[in-house]
Amino acid sequence: MIPKELQYTEKKLICFTLQQKKAFEKLEKYGVNISQFIRQAIKEKISREWKEIKDNKDKMKLPF
Repeated sequence: MIPKELQYTEKKLICFTLQQKKAFEKLEKYGVNISQFIRQAIKEKISREWKEIKDNKDKMKLPF
């Protein structure tokens, strides 16, 4: 059974450099699921920087 968070996916086209592509190919040789790897990396990045992201949103400057 597929985990619930993977059942409802949205597609987004992203581009990678040649160096990143080669790194992904190397990881793939070791049996790493690249899609899951990228999802996990994004999730970790957001969780690490969530406080900054939220603070920037909350600190909207009012014109008066």
